[in-house]
This record gives sequence, C-alpha cells and structure tokens, in this order.
Amino acid sequence: MIETTQIADDMPIPVILLDGVGQSVSWANQAAQSWLKVSLKTLSGQPLSAFFQESQSLVDAAEKAKSYLTPVTVPELVIHPRLAREEKCRVTAFIHEDSVGLSFVRHGRQTQKDDVFGDGASALGRLLAHEIKNPLAGIQGAAQLLRHDVKDGEAVSLLDLIEAEIGRIGRLAERMERLGDVMPLQFSQINIHEILRHARKVIQSGLPPKFEFSENYDPSLPLISGHADSLTQAVMNLIKNAVEAFADSSESCQIALETHYRSSGNRLGLPIEICIKDNGSGISEHLRDNIFQPFITSKSNGQGLGLAQVSKVIAAHGGVVEVQSRPGETIFSILLPYSKGDDGEI
Repeated sequence: MIETTQIADDMPIPVILLDGVGQSVSWANQAAQSWLKVSLKTLSGQPLSAFFQESQSLVDAAEKAKSYLTPVTVPELVIHPRLAREEKCRVTAFIHEDSVGLSFVRHGRQTQKDDVFGDGASALGRLLAHEIKNPLAGIQGAAQLLRHDVKDGEAVSLLDLIEAEIGRIGRLAERMERLGDVMPLQFSQINIHEILRHARKVIQSGLPPKFEFSENYDPSLPLISGHADSLTQAVMNLIKNAVEAFADSSESCQIALETHYRSSGNRLGLPIEICIKDNGSGISEHLRDNIFQPFITSKSNGQGLGLAQVSKVIAAHGGVVEVQSRPGETIFSILLPYSKGDDGEI
C-alpha cells in the first residue's frame, strides 16, 4: 500500500481512501489536502461528513463499489467542501486492498498542455507570417502610389481603410511570427508584484468606472528569475481577457489580482501562484480543453492568440497556466518556480 499511496500522492486530482467500513477517512493525497484545506492528520479517522456538507452521495458510491467489487462512477456530482467553494465533479469510487477510494475530477478546471507550442505550431506560425508579409508589402506600396493620384474624397476614405487593414494584418503577422519563435529570454531577478501593479494600472486607465480592481499580494513571496517585459505582457493579456468577459454587461465588473504560495503538493512543484479572477459569464465548456491553443477564441472579432502567447511565455519561465471557470467566476492561475537562493522578499 505504501508504494501505491506514494504514486497517488503525486497525482493532480484529489484522492481519498476510506477505512474498511467506508465511513471514515484513512488517507488523502496532497491534492485532496490542498483542495479541502486540511492536513492529513486532521482528515485521518474523521467521517466524510466532517469535510463535505452533503456526504451521503459519496458514502453511497463507496458502498456500491464495495458491494459489487467494481469501480462506480458518478459523472456529475455537485460537491460542497466545508472549507472550499462547491464544485461539480466526476467522482469514482474504487476498491483498493481492504479500503474504498474516492477520486474527484473537478469540472471546469483545465491546465495548459506542455506541448501547446510543438514544432508544428512553431513552423505554422513562421510560415503564415512569411506568406502574409510578402504580398502585404506589395499591397501597401500600391496603395501609397494610388494616394498620389486619387483626389476624390470617397476614394481617399477607401485608401485609408485599406492602409488601416494593412497595418492590422501586419501586426497580426508579427504576432504569429513571435508565436513560432523559440523566445530566447534574458532573465533577471524581478518583483512579480511590481509587474502586476504596472499591468493593472495600464489597463485600468482606459476603462470606465464600472470596472473594480482589487489586489491581494503575499509580501513574503521571494523575487523570481524571469523576463519582466514578457511576463508583463502575459499578465496584461490575462487582465484584458477578464475585461472582455464583461463586453455586454452593465453590472459591476470585479477583477481581482492575487499572489500566494500554493501547497507543496501540487504536481509540478511550482510554489508561486498568481491568480487573476473575474466575476464574468465564464468560458464556454466546449472551449476549455483547448483554451490555450492558437486561434481558439469565443470572440467574434478575436484572433485566438492572446492566451496562446500567455501559455508560451509562462512555459518559457518553467511554469504552467491553469484555468477554472463557471458562470460568475473565472480564475486564471500562473504557477511559477523560484530559483534556489532567491531569498529576497517582495
């Protein structure tokens, strides 16, 4: 059992083992402890009802698994942890030696894939940028020549439109080209809170009063090794994404920026967590699995490169991006490592 629990302890999904009777907790992995906000010492020997407001469904699933000696899955079950927000989960009860286990796969929680920017995406970005830029330069030259001969007001307006579109497409091509770059970054010791404050000020300055920002930073976080400009752009992209969640809303829009240490039990050992939260309408379920892929967007005029670029920047820093979303709450979490020896507090 020791080897099995050691493996389960590193799993990113919460796993709980119950005693032979199936009523009390005998063990829980790090993900479960972090989710329920309690230690293994506190969990051990306690009934499920001590940690879940409506525990009977979990007990019933465990009883069925024990009776039929086969895994029992409840595809959609709303779980109410006593110290955490409720979440819809896929719960599986399974037999483990003389115990019953429960695993919880939380709906609406997606993590950036490590291979979002594989060789194929990089080559595609460079190829498309190259193929767009060459003819675009020719079109721009022709438009400039025409401007010398055109005097009619309507024709001038059309040329203005053409040149504006040339500029927009050119900027898109540059973004696509950067998407395919390897991104050699010169890292230095940076204060992540300064980056968050700067990004917030830049974006908030152009927003109406209905947007309310809050900041809650952990002052004990150390300096991190990173590239300030690219991290600033990544954070700005996430804040812009939160702002755009309220495009058609007349209600108060709340955007929160937070930092803290994440439990050491997270699967990648990335202790520094930056959260950007909003109370918008949420991300459509059919988009969540691919939200960090290039050209995936729910916006009618979106290009689908903002979150892909965020993913690339954070991956270059040895981190990952996670998203949890439901109507009324979306949380983008950036998980970053800190270098050994980084002991300067922010």
